[in-house]
Amino acid sequence: MLRNHLSRIYLSYGLNHFTIDAPFRWLLEAFGLPESYVPRLEKLGEFVGREFLELVDYIDKSSPPLLQMWDVKGERLDWVHLNPAHRELLEALLRQGIISATFREQAPWQFHYAAGYLIADAGIYCTLTVTNQTVYALEKYGSPELRQKYLPRFLPEDDREAWFGATFYTETHAGSDLGATTAEAVRENGEWRIYSRDKYFASNAGIADAALITARPRGAPSGPKGLALFFVPAYLENGQPNYIIRRLKDKLGTRAVPTGEVELEGALAYPLGKTDQGIYIALEVLTLARIANSVAAMGLSRKAYLEALQYTEHRMTFGKPLIAHPLIKKDLLEMEVLLEANLALALKTVALFNRCARLTPPYNADYHYARFLGHITKNMTAEASALITRKAMELFGGIGFLEEFPIARWHREALVTPIWEGSSNIQALDMLEVMLKKQVHRQFFEEARQILKSLSDFPGTPALRQQLQRVEKQTEAILNGSLTLAQFRAKDLLTQLGHLANPLALLEAARAVSDQEAQERFREIAALYITQYLEHKSLPDGILQTIDEIIHFCR
Repeated sequence: MLRNHLSRIYLSYGLNHFTIDAPFRWLLEAFGLPESYVPRLEKLGEFVGREFLELVDYIDKSSPPLLQMWDVKGERLDWVHLNPAHRELLEALLRQGIISATFREQAPWQFHYAAGYLIADAGIYCTLTVTNQTVYALEKYGSPELRQKYLPRFLPEDDREAWFGATFYTETHAGSDLGATTAEAVRENGEWRIYSRDKYFASNAGIADAALITARPRGAPSGPKGLALFFVPAYLENGQPNYIIRRLKDKLGTRAVPTGEVELEGALAYPLGKTDQGIYIALEVLTLARIANSVAAMGLSRKAYLEALQYTEHRMTFGKPLIAHPLIKKDLLEMEVLLEANLALALKTVALFNRCARLTPPYNADYHYARFLGHITKNMTAEASALITRKAMELFGGIGFLEEFPIARWHREALVTPIWEGSSNIQALDMLEVMLKKQVHRQFFEEARQILKSLSDFPGTPALRQQLQRVEKQTEAILNGSLTLAQFRAKDLLTQLGHLANPLALLEAARAVSDQEAQERFREIAALYITQYLEHKSLPDGILQTIDEIIHFCR
């Protein structure tokens, strides 16, 4: 008999990762997911708790993607060979409608990002989210001819045959500085061709059937405003590679997604939108990616928390279960408070993006506000994920540091979330830019005042008012000073805005959700967050009366 003992390695194996997660379900309701999508998420939660866990564990440990550069005839192939089970896993996820539902059914973005939270695995979800971004840009900005030719390949009736996408922006010398891009787009015989020897972090290279690539049309001005965004097929109609994959990178985590270095020597390319609006479209695509990063960061945190919770329930120390020790309960409580607060802000950002996803440049206030919150939530969730997964590792003790058990991998995967889609410095500077140019902070502060007015008998109200006044004053001082000083203070400001936004998102959810238990829980979590991060006080003694109910989040 072929035995499966994975449940003795992954303590969460066999659980439905959607149905057990009451705070997640409640937050989805609060931030606008229609009830009709719940059965699909239940099905995905069942899959994620069984076959998915086993496959991603095996891929990470034993079966990474392999680059096949040449075929047996000596011709360039530039193909990434996946384990057949890896291919089947991706196809199984596509069959759940994670990408196609948004475009074929006009499903709200809450569904796609809820699926991303459940999947969470940074490598697998990266493949899916860059594909999602490719379809999004093609469907929204491609010419009618381009859409007619390529959209059916990404969105076929049978998702098993669907194409995959990618985004290739980064160059070695430039990093996050898109304005320093040297890739050049040239019109030759009526076609666009891209020349670049240096797309350095090309996620999904070798899997992708097409990629979004930034390049500067010949003669366009220097800097970010001279960029255009192009749709670039991986292969030409004759089957020859359209670009070369130089190598795949050896990474600390995200091993399920191949990250390559790509060279383009006259690659056939198709512009998306107007070539003089490329930077705006490229940043719009990045907004999708940053939201995906946020929900995945919290999904990783939930997986790590779930493993730690179950381990502490079974591990005996000093004559009693580990979880019976007050300090262990305190650790779990602090992890859960941080997780739920950041998840609330992430899902609020998803809801805001859902309202403005069809807008095009020059956009409107709703888009700029969603982008503003996107920078904040990307940074806050990434920092929280790195901390929560590290604390989970600590609760396991020495075995948490061993690669043979899951918690080490969840922490490894979480460590990429502060780096992907722009580090904390980039998020702070981009947030500062949209505040200076669009004054979006005024909408944020007004919204905060309206939420505070609606509160009754909430113990954290005075601290929230003080934080609001403090951050408003800090913001005005920074924005009215020198640009150098504003940049120096930008990350501090982002963090302070985040510490205000997180409990406000929880309180907004408490007002919107129908379940009374959920309302009370979110108010309590918000109060605990305020105590820790705004008042910088110890948790109240009375928390010992309700701590068990909070840390056991399953309902």
